[in-house]
Amino acid sequence: MGTSAAQESTLFLTVRELADLLASGAVTSVDLTQAYLDRAEALDVPPFELPSEPRTDHDGKLATMVTIARDQALEAAERADRELVTGSRRSILHGLPYGVKDLLDTRGIRTTWGSRIFADRVPDRNAAVIDRLEDAGAVLMAKMSLGEFAGGNTSSALNPWKLDRTSFGSSSGTVSAAVAGLIGFGIGTETGGSIVFPASAVGASGLRPTFGRVSRFGCMALSWSLDKIGPVGRSAEDCGHILEQIAGRDPRDNCTVDRPFVFRADPGAMRGRRLGVHRAEFELSGSEATRRVFQEALDVFAQMGVEVEDIELPLRPTGALFTTIVTVESGTNFRALFDDGSAANMFSFNEDRRAGWMAGRMMPAADYLTAQRIRNQLVREADEIVSRYDAVIAPTWPNGAAMREVRDGWPIPARNEWEPPGEISSRTPRLNYIANLVGHPGLAIPCGFDEDGLPLSLQIVGSPMDDQSVLDLGMAYQRETDWHLRRPPYPWRE
Repeated sequence: MGTSAAQESTLFLTVRELADLLASGAVTSVDLTQAYLDRAEALDVPPFELPSEPRTDHDGKLATMVTIARDQALEAAERADRELVTGSRRSILHGLPYGVKDLLDTRGIRTTWGSRIFADRVPDRNAAVIDRLEDAGAVLMAKMSLGEFAGGNTSSALNPWKLDRTSFGSSSGTVSAAVAGLIGFGIGTETGGSIVFPASAVGASGLRPTFGRVSRFGCMALSWSLDKIGPVGRSAEDCGHILEQIAGRDPRDNCTVDRPFVFRADPGAMRGRRLGVHRAEFELSGSEATRRVFQEALDVFAQMGVEVEDIELPLRPTGALFTTIVTVESGTNFRALFDDGSAANMFSFNEDRRAGWMAGRMMPAADYLTAQRIRNQLVREADEIVSRYDAVIAPTWPNGAAMREVRDGWPIPARNEWEPPGEISSRTPRLNYIANLVGHPGLAIPCGFDEDGLPLSLQIVGSPMDDQSVLDLGMAYQRETDWHLRRPPYPWRE
């Protein structure tokens, strides 16, 4: 494909556009994979080894990839091309290079969980999602950087819109690479916001599927009752095509459900659809200009004929519930790190987390069970509210990406800044935390920019197993706007 401007533009195309080029023979998977690999090696590899603590000496490189699997990727691309030539196209993803968060096992390719403790770990199996994508003909090219053990808002990956801003969450490598044109699409994971929050920070489209929609077999467990795996792309339609290939029942993950997902790329007419607006979250931004961007996004839905109606979500101790459940479950999952002493080698930004895991192992069972009982009540409340609408909506995050390095921690503290532990605040961005606790699907899509040129994002949340309605509203919005087509200018802003 050479190194022309036309080639660079190709690397920012959507899944469907790339698939059309491959199916027509206009490009080959080998050429496309080679181009992504070359771009990644030129723009992404930092002057230090990954996995690493967050550092300041990036030399302008994005550091979204822990491991670039060049040889394996080119071998898979050659196989994809042979099949395409013979008419054996497996799926729309056939021949498309992708990156996966470095929590999912990949046979013969190291999987570090973002930690130097496992820097040399090479699995002899694939995660279920990797096998499904291999069956779909996709080309694995990289393992994406993340916070150690999927930790909070901390990662080495930089934000391509402005290098001094956070990439905001443990799936940050995946979303930054998608927006920077380093991969065709990506796979992230979410426990409390780790797909949608970083997607918000960098202007990606990211989907948290319904809990139980996608198998987590072969993926590091942080919190078995909250963890989800989902797609990241440059459009809502991308996310739908990817979800269709990775969704499905898996007896190795007994949380998965036997509800096949067949994606419909045409969102249909919007007139008469109902969208619940959690108005309180649209007022959380301190910037009038930002609030205006969000309102203009709502206006687009109204102009399409969507019935927009304000709603009020229940005010519950979501922070305390989330912290209790995750602390107990992750403390149990990572017990071996304490038993063999390797927990002492966790990165310094994870010191508080390490202490929390120790505390979680000693937490009274009554506290955990009480949290789960309150959570069940929240499930009933949320199901009842969301079921009145095709979806409900709020800003994914109230502002553009904050500074990466902050006074009281390096980088942003993982704790939600609006809700100190044990407190309930009306200023909490509720929709995301409620949706994660109850397992509802949520799609983050870009909807404009703040005054500093940083992306802003909306999260569309639907009823359980109604991922299609969420995608419909996202696709319809993106047909009326071009925010998802914007890309960060290079050289990246400092």
